[in-house]
Amino acid sequence: MVKVRRQKVRLRRRVSLSRKPSARLGSIVKFLVAVMIVGVIGAGFVKLKFMFGESDHFAVKGIQVKLYDEKGFLRDLSFADIAGEDIVGSNIFFMDLKKLKKGIESTHVELKDVVVRRLLPNKLIVNAVLRKPIAQIRSDRYYFVDEEGVILPDVKNFADPGFPIIRGVVTNLAKVQASKFSGFEKENIGKALGLIKKINSIPALSRYKLKLVDIADPGNFSFYFDEEGVEIKIGNSDFSNRLKILTTVLDQIGKDIGEFKYIDLRFEDPIVGPR
Repeated sequence: MVKVRRQKVRLRRRVSLSRKPSARLGSIVKFLVAVMIVGVIGAGFVKLKFMFGESDHFAVKGIQVKLYDEKGFLRDLSFADIAGEDIVGSNIFFMDLKKLKKGIESTHVELKDVVVRRLLPNKLIVNAVLRKPIAQIRSDRYYFVDEEGVILPDVKNFADPGFPIIRGVVTNLAKVQASKFSGFEKENIGKALGLIKKINSIPALSRYKLKLVDIADPGNFSFYFDEEGVEIKIGNSDFSNRLKILTTVLDQIGKDIGEFKYIDLRFEDPIVGPR
């Protein structure tokens, strides 16, 4: 029998080497460099803040206002006519352009599609489209209105012969703002404006001048052409088809239109009433 001799294995202890002084010095140097970089960046930000935020170089000194219509450029406006003079001298970078846009639109309802932009170093550019009236609402006086139903600032004591009159609006515009129209009245005014646009878009009706649209009876709109004195009853819907029928009726009547009191388009067959 063979004896196996066990050999003792001695484990060597790992000797932890202490970090060399040069490695510690390198870490300290890196830290100091990082601190210096942060300091330089911070100083740069302070300088930029002074240059952009407090320097008079970027204080608003001029405002250019350009007014357009659907055909193109109309004219330049004075900034005093658009917004307050307190904007002059304000820092151009801190200007709230959205707030300025809303302020212009709220105080100048005759303008739409307002765009405000910066022109560095110290100028603001304002572009706006002038709303175009297509009718006048008869109230205590005569108020112009555009195709979107926005009441424009111009008010006249007498009707303007260049625009059709919308009659039958109950709200007194001298006492109540147009924004406070009831939903029902807004709907009726919108329909009247739609009717006016459709009449103006039909070539066969271009020889007639629209004088008045009466919406006093919401279920039975009617309108009059200038000089003809004939009431045309059209209801409050299906304007396109009924206006096509009207062109046929007018063509058949011809010069004898003055002999009739009304033309009723609300039924399948139009009714022509004699005087």
